[in-house]
Amino acid sequence: MMLYTTTFLLLSLVGLISTESCVGRCGLPPDSNHQCQCNTACKTYNDCCDDYDAFCLGATCSGRCNALVDSSKPCQCNTACVSYNDCCPDYQSMCNGGGGSNPGCDMSCLAQQLWDSDVNKVSLLDMIHNYQGQTTSSGTNDLAPNKLFTYINENHFNSKPTFQKFIALLDNYNRNIGQTEELTTSEWNEIEDFLTTVLQTQVMKLTYDYLLNNGHVTGEADFKDVLKELWFNLYPRSSSSGTAVDSSGFEHAMVGETRGTVSGFHSWIQFYLEEKKGNLDYQGWVSKADPEIMGAKFTWYGQMKTKGSFFMRVSPEFDLALYSVCALTKPNAICSFTMAGHNIRIQTWDVAHKSGSQIGSAYPAI
Repeated sequence: MMLYTTTFLLLSLVGLISTESCVGRCGLPPDSNHQCQCNTACKTYNDCCDDYDAFCLGATCSGRCNALVDSSKPCQCNTACVSYNDCCPDYQSMCNGGGGSNPGCDMSCLAQQLWDSDVNKVSLLDMIHNYQGQTTSSGTNDLAPNKLFTYINENHFNSKPTFQKFIALLDNYNRNIGQTEELTTSEWNEIEDFLTTVLQTQVMKLTYDYLLNNGHVTGEADFKDVLKELWFNLYPRSSSSGTAVDSSGFEHAMVGETRGTVSGFHSWIQFYLEEKKGNLDYQGWVSKADPEIMGAKFTWYGQMKTKGSFFMRVSPEFDLALYSVCALTKPNAICSFTMAGHNIRIQTWDVAHKSGSQIGSAYPAI
């Protein structure tokens, strides 16, 4: 870190690079008071500071907490970095101040950790979306003649195992409420494969630590069982379903269901894929919030969803983690916290058909 800083200052003195630096600014929102920027969007707008690549692209503690000093990195992620003043910008949120699992971490602390560690999210360069017109839940006009998603780099889907395993689950369900679901052995194997894969991510490891510290799981095997009960074990959606075991948390929130209207459907990945297939017609945005949350109005197989809200760009494990924690700690209520400098509200519902919790729905309340 000292060598990098010295080199940067020497180059600045001789005028070879801009005097503005990304030191202490990596990941911060655009600031018109600065001539150059230090966030992922700067690549799109071609206004990155000269040291952005060298300093910010490696300036993260994701997967590096308590690692030995690495002189090839612009910052460090161990307890010594505090003394030497060379910690990465996300050291406190990712590594809990160097203490690993932190029993004192609250919901806002965890949410920030999840946001910072979501390395599988789609980058700004790999997605172009077109919000078009603002509408209302009760409006009758289609204010979006074009698709919501103009471009997605699908290599991201193919190269990220958690995306691959998530997408494999989407065709396992009958969207019609009231019609019995039957998951085959092959489909249950896909669920096991998905859970095994996401549990290896830093996002889910942080989630496990938080739930363990707060008494919601008793160990790693129990954590996996809790996720399976929350999301995948089948149940009857409502009393009008009769004896039909026709739903699950995953089917409702991530895939979507229909019975005259669309219910659930809170995954941007499913939205993109169904829009691409021509099954979904985007009709405008109802609400938006930072960081990158939207409520969309659309029809799916000709049935209306007056507002379906979801996070944009995030990985499947991010949605799974955030909604799971809220469902377990604040069931049937608003789960409020701050994340990425913004106030966030998540609504979850628990159907409670069994002794354990099962997600009825989960979505950003915007």
